[in-house]
Amino acid sequence: MATSSAILSQIIDELLLAKPGNREGALKHLAEKGLLPKKLLEVPKEKKVTIFASKQAEDFAEAKGITVPDGFKGTAANDKVSVKDLKKLSEPVKKVVNASPSAQQFCRDNGIDIDTITGTGTDGKVLLKDVQKSVPNTETKEETKTDKLDKLKISPHAAKTMKQYSIDEEDLEAAGIKGSGKNGTVLEKDLAELVKEMKETEETEETTDEESAEED
Repeated sequence: MATSSAILSQIIDELLLAKPGNREGALKHLAEKGLLPKKLLEVPKEKKVTIFASKQAEDFAEAKGITVPDGFKGTAANDKVSVKDLKKLSEPVKKVVNASPSAQQFCRDNGIDIDTITGTGTDGKVLLKDVQKSVPNTETKEETKTDKLDKLKISPHAAKTMKQYSIDEEDLEAAGIKGSGKNGTVLEKDLAELVKEMKETEETEETTDEESAEED
């Protein structure tokens, strides 16, 4: 409600008589006389500064016990942290293993720590033959496989697909894949079943990771 002319006139008279030296003194004097407007009596509320884009994001972080790293910039407006950002922060970091699928499977089946194996493939990639050497009585068998693989022919399209899904020649041998092209050349279509299996394996692992994150 606006201050009436009479009240305003009284306020002016009081200030002229009291002659306060500053704003604080004037407010105190008017408050004592009961002439200070209610709005001026209210203590300004401090504006809460938050890094979260919404109350939902703030509640999500609290419920999941997620700590946002210092300096982290969210994807919401003004670098605020959204629920989407928090979900990514809560996801376990996937360990990237520089090894062929067949090498990884061999290690799982035989209880071998693949981190202890030195890879001989491109960029230090661990191949099936590398892990088989760590198990007694497999070297001769591996040498026979290597001789076969040396004669394996792969089409450019098939090679591209193999690179995309980290498939090597040993994986083809383990899956029993035979080339249907000219002179036994492995074509892209020959890899269809193996690629499908790898996709299903990746999806299963991702689902397991998500379930573990939800349980945590």
